[in-house]
Amino acid sequence: MPSPQPLLFCAALALLAATTCAFADLLPDGQDWREIPFEVVDQKPMLAAVVGDLAGRMMFDTGTPEPVFLNRDAAPLPEGKVVANGFAASGQAIEVRLHDAPSVQIGGLPFATAPVVISGDFGFVEGMFGADYLGFIGTPAVEAGAFTLDYRRQVLTILRTDALGTLAVPPPKASDVVARLTFALIPGEQPTTGAFIGSLPVVLDFDTGDSGTLYLRPEIRARAEAEGLLMAKGDTALLTNVTFGGAQFDGLAVRLVEAGGPQDKRPWPGSDALRLGADFLSRHPSLWNFPAGTITVLRPDAEFLAPR
Repeated sequence: MPSPQPLLFCAALALLAATTCAFADLLPDGQDWREIPFEVVDQKPMLAAVVGDLAGRMMFDTGTPEPVFLNRDAAPLPEGKVVANGFAASGQAIEVRLHDAPSVQIGGLPFATAPVVISGDFGFVEGMFGADYLGFIGTPAVEAGAFTLDYRRQVLTILRTDALGTLAVPPPKASDVVARLTFALIPGEQPTTGAFIGSLPVVLDFDTGDSGTLYLRPEIRARAEAEGLLMAKGDTALLTNVTFGGAQFDGLAVRLVEAGGPQDKRPWPGSDALRLGADFLSRHPSLWNFPAGTITVLRPDAEFLAPR
């Protein structure tokens, strides 16, 4: 069963953003932080959710550009209106529909959606995630502030910031920081920056809903293998000497895709790019601060990750 990679849609979805993202925020008014436990399935963080009167789980997926993207194969929804067609990066066609919003709870608290929400039929992953798989929670649900993703404790912590990204709680100590980088958040895309594999520059983005993917042109892949930076077996590989944010990382497991090839389904195919996802994030706790435009990689035992 293929795991759901970040979903790629037609540009028509961008027209819905102002309508469907208006009310998104996982942090209730008056709280500076909130902890939401998650389960791990196929390395992905799954949050308890209720849609209508159906309890289940939703994937926390920063590759989803909507606050919620529901699985109409499981979630109780009216038929809805077809608004776009796209596909999962793993190849499945996705017909996107627009619905009047049902009530939604995430982590035991109501989640105030916009009056309408979108859905796709994600029955093809229910064998992995279960018949109660209700869909995705995307970046707009957290981009008003910051969050930490801590697999060791299996807790997603939502943090309040001001407009410049100053945290409402004490920031991490310098001794707890492994790497810190700045990113750009392009509408509809993941937090994006740059990295080096050895001396080879690549676009770098982060996506909690992807296990990890490396897009390389054939000539760059050959060079990386010749330099001992990439050890490939079939369509998977291990990377060494990957540097970003002032630190070097080795042993990164990724899925290999030929940049510009038939499996490159990105809106901008052809560029060399590294997408770090659940495999990396499960071993490296992280602090994502959207107003500040930073991602900080933390030590697994960082004091900042403990309850405040």
